[in-house]
Amino acid sequence: MNTQTIKVSLQSIEIPAINIYVHAISILIILFLIKKIFGKQIAALLNQGLELIKNHLNKMSHEEWTASCRERKEWPQKQDVLPLDLKGRYIKSLVFSVTLKGNPKFWRAGFIIGNEKLKVNEIVDAKKGITIHTGSEYEKREKLLPVWKYYEKFGLNNPDFSSVKSDNPGLRTFHININKNNFMQVKVQNEVIFAQRIDSSFRRRVYLKAWVDTHPDAKIKFRNISYSVWS
Repeated sequence: MNTQTIKVSLQSIEIPAINIYVHAISILIILFLIKKIFGKQIAALLNQGLELIKNHLNKMSHEEWTASCRERKEWPQKQDVLPLDLKGRYIKSLVFSVTLKGNPKFWRAGFIIGNEKLKVNEIVDAKKGITIHTGSEYEKREKLLPVWKYYEKFGLNNPDFSSVKSDNPGLRTFHININKNNFMQVKVQNEVIFAQRIDSSFRRRVYLKAWVDTHPDAKIKFRNISYSVWS
């Protein structure tokens, strides 16, 4: 039997090293041009994506809460309060709606933001926080909802006042947003009723609150409560 010998020479194997270098350099050039031309847009999109992720992680909600406005020892007026847990951080946004259970004649409901010195049973203290609320004096002919605001020079017995249009006085919705520069905007029924910079320390406490004066006890429901904090 004849034996055949097959010889393989390494010289016959061609490695396209030059082609690999050319492709690598081409890819680098393309990436450089993309970064040069679209760098700002890409960075903006990445920042927006990161901001969306942060907002999702820092967004919280609370189940519906019914305030029972009744007498409590050493508490002014007949009130009830829900403190929101900020996890030791600063409030960024807050949304909630107010509806009535029954038909109380005189009532008030809204929110308070303030510093760590603000007591949970305090309704108005312009040196420690800001109180904004609506109430029972709906103007039927003009369809106007009342909004009272206590801040800075507008202290107890001297509120700033606004009114907003609404066809549905039985459902009153608040939207609060505070940016990194401590500028707070408040909307009631999608109308801006407050827009200015606030003391940064006022963002450490948030209370939802409802109360009546000396009138019969009342129940006021807070619905669709959601809020977010700065990380």
